[in-house]
Amino acid sequence: MALVVSILESGTSIARVSTIKLLLKMVLLLHRLIRNSELIIARGCSIVIGMIFLSLTGCGAGGEQEPMIPTSSTPSGSTISLIWDPVNESNIIGYYIHYGKQSPNQPGSCAYDQAMYVSSTQGTVTGLDPGSTYYFAVSAYNGVRGVCSNEVYTET
Repeated sequence: MALVVSILESGTSIARVSTIKLLLKMVLLLHRLIRNSELIIARGCSIVIGMIFLSLTGCGAGGEQEPMIPTSSTPSGSTISLIWDPVNESNIIGYYIHYGKQSPNQPGSCAYDQAMYVSSTQGTVTGLDPGSTYYFAVSAYNGVRGVCSNEVYTET
């Protein structure tokens, strides 16, 4: 199972050069997808349009692109919102968001410091320490946790 995780939060400025390059790549890809609308259906892409940026999820990028990971700060810490494509299995009852300040450095591993259950394909992790790097992955749940998705990370 491979989930593509896209982390987004509206009202965030885009500052990193790699993020700007990614945004330009996504705009070009979006232009191609709109021009060739059959690609949207054939590739199963879902397009999320935020107030500040575009995020493409589920396009089979295979890790070619660095995910866009804006964050927002709140008085009690930082907040990260995640959105991902659903697993196409009828027995999935929810998902776990796995996260922590250290990566397990093993594809598919869910050995993170913390996990949070959600019943949909989105979730918000709150109370993160500002100025810290966090790693995230998602696993499907059908009574047993599945293998973790691709990992993404951000600095809060």
